[in-house]
Amino acid sequence: MRRPAVRFALLVAGAAAAAVAAAFLVPDRDGLAAAFVSAGELNPVLAVVATWVLILAMVPRTALAFVCGLLFGLGPGVGYALAGALLGASTAFAVGRFLGREFVDGVLSREHSGWRGALAARMARLDRWLGHNGIIGVVAVRFLPIAPYGMVSYAFGTSATRYRDFLFGSAAGVLPSTLGYAALGAAVFGPSAAPMSIAILSGLGLLSLVVTIVLHRVRKNEPHPSPGPSRPDNLNMVRR
Repeated sequence: MRRPAVRFALLVAGAAAAAVAAAFLVPDRDGLAAAFVSAGELNPVLAVVATWVLILAMVPRTALAFVCGLLFGLGPGVGYALAGALLGASTAFAVGRFLGREFVDGVLSREHSGWRGALAARMARLDRWLGHNGIIGVVAVRFLPIAPYGMVSYAFGTSATRYRDFLFGSAAGVLPSTLGYAALGAAVFGPSAAPMSIAILSGLGLLSLVVTIVLHRVRKNEPHPSPGPSRPDNLNMVRR
């Protein structure tokens, strides 16, 4: 258990260091704009890679989507922000899986007494549920505006969530807000401004579609009550 514990401690320390770096070391908007201007034709690659790296450093994804819309317009901005966000999420998931999954699985599989045992049992049930319903869990968390994108990606890596479910759930969960914030940047400052009403309606439409799919999956996966004993069985019991 010692090596998994050390790796988990490294994960926590690395995530904390990334959060500190995001708070103090991220360049301002003018610095980012100057970097993109100097990159020339490599601007799309720089946008995706920068979003990728900054996601790992806990920089808010919505701010990155806004900057992409600001610099590239609505269509390209959404594409670059989404690609970088999914690459960052995938990398954070892989780091969380390598450094933290073995430790979390060991903690949940051990027997505990008292309130620790009750908490471990609930966490173990949640972990098993995520292993079978990962897409629903990821989409639900991605819709929460207070859930940090990078931190959540690390955390899902330590769970039983399958990577395929995590990737699809992340894409579905962040697409509406990515579209909205990129459209906001494009409409306010960008070179190819889009009417705000169209951006809002598009975002709401995508959000409604995703929520409908998620609710359908939830209802589909709900356990159905088992039927009671049939009447012939009851009659046989009476006769006996």
